[in-house]
Parts: sequence; structure tokens; C-alpha cells
Amino acid sequence: MRKLPELYKNLNSKPRDNNKKVYYMKEEIRSNSKDSVKDQIEEIFNTLGYSYNIPVEIITKEKTYITSLVAKTKENVLTIDNQVIPISSIIQINRK
Repeated sequence: MRKLPELYKNLNSKPRDNNKKVYYMKEEIRSNSKDSVKDQIEEIFNTLGYSYNIPVEIITKEKTYITSLVAKTKENVLTIDNQVIPISSIIQINRK
């Protein structure tokens, strides 16, 4: 068997272990009924990623919505279905 010339030899022949340190991020989801509705809305908008990727169930005095939140103001939230829901009328918000 013939040997490779020095030009073609790999000087780094040891296998590399690139996974010496691995970090995981876990998003904590709290569904505590003690949180106020405004706190739950803030939590949805301040999570990692986009708020419209989080499906929610919004229970109001008149209706139950299963949708995603897109934007919020001081008084209203806007859903992905272009529905404006007053925050004062929301009784409960649940993540799906």
C-alpha cells in the first residue's frame, strides 16, 4: 500500500467534539388564574417569538374566541382575524 504525500495528509486527524457545551432555553408557561388579564396579555407579547404564533382562547362576557393576538393598545387587543376586543370585557385568557 502506498502512502499519501505529505501535501495531502490531514494534520487534524482527531475527531472534533464540538458539543462540549450545550445550552437549552425553555420557555416557562404559566397558567395561573391569579394573574390578571393584563399580565397575561403582557406575557404573551413578551415571550420569545411572535405573539401571533401563540394560539389563545379568549373568553369575554359575550363570546369565546379561539385565535391569536397581533397587537394591543391600552384598551383593546387585535386578533389575527381582525377583531378588536376590549381588554375590559375579557374574563379569561388561556393558551392552547
